[in-house]
Amino acid sequence: MKKVVVALLILSFVAGCGSIDRKGLVAAGYSGEYADGYVDGYSAGCHTMGHPLYQFKRNLGRYEQDRQYNKGWNDGFTMARCDYAAVW
Repeated sequence: MKKVVVALLILSFVAGCGSIDRKGLVAAGYSGEYADGYVDGYSAGCHTMGHPLYQFKRNLGRYEQDRQYNKGWNDGFTMARCDYAAVW
């Protein structure tokens, strides 16, 4: 029984942030700049929440200069934190 509980805890921890597909965002009509920012922001949000498989990513130059990248990054960061918090 302990093994099952541990396995479920590990699975829920890893599943707290799902993968984000840049191609899917672009296919859905988002700009490449927005998609790049969203993917980076999502990774950063998962990392901030403690997910061990993600790293904090933000291209500071693009974040400050590119409005689409900035918006995508902020949206991805917020969504990742909400996704992760919903699991925990």
